[in-house]
Amino acid sequence: MTSGAAEEQPEHGDVVVVLGKHMKTLHRYISSQVMWAMQGQLQDDDLSFSQMSALHQLRAYAPMSVGGLAERTGLSLPAASHLTDRLVVRGYAQRRENPEDRRAKLLDLSERGQQILEEMDRRFSDTYRAAFSRVSLQTLQTTTASLEALIQELLDSGPAGTEPERSTP
Repeated sequence: MTSGAAEEQPEHGDVVVVLGKHMKTLHRYISSQVMWAMQGQLQDDDLSFSQMSALHQLRAYAPMSVGGLAERTGLSLPAASHLTDRLVVRGYAQRRENPEDRRAKLLDLSERGQQILEEMDRRFSDTYRAAFSRVSLQTLQTTTASLEALIQELLDSGPAGTEPERSTP
């Protein structure tokens, strides 16, 4: 039996706003620790943030052209070309012939570049492990299950749409 006053259901948009606020709070809590770990690795490996970003893009989307890398990193074509040269010279990336257009080159992550990213992944995991070490197992399991469901629904619903525009320097 229901009571005389109908219980109000929250609107989808209202729940999204609250979720966004919680995600932002969590991001603030974790990001300073993650950035500290990343800064340490960038200094240890003498890499710029742009170089690290390019390595991540190569891992996710290689093989790709210099133009593709410029687009994915928000750099101008000349800046991406210069960045590529530095990554190749240092052994983090490699160029190879494009089989569809022999005049063009494609970029790939080298084994050394892959190792750098694996080390960064390890540092990130260590950072998350330390940050969440004080949280109960039950909360971690519940949160993990909820995030897995959320991610699956997002993936099942198709592409998120267009990425936000970035200005190219």
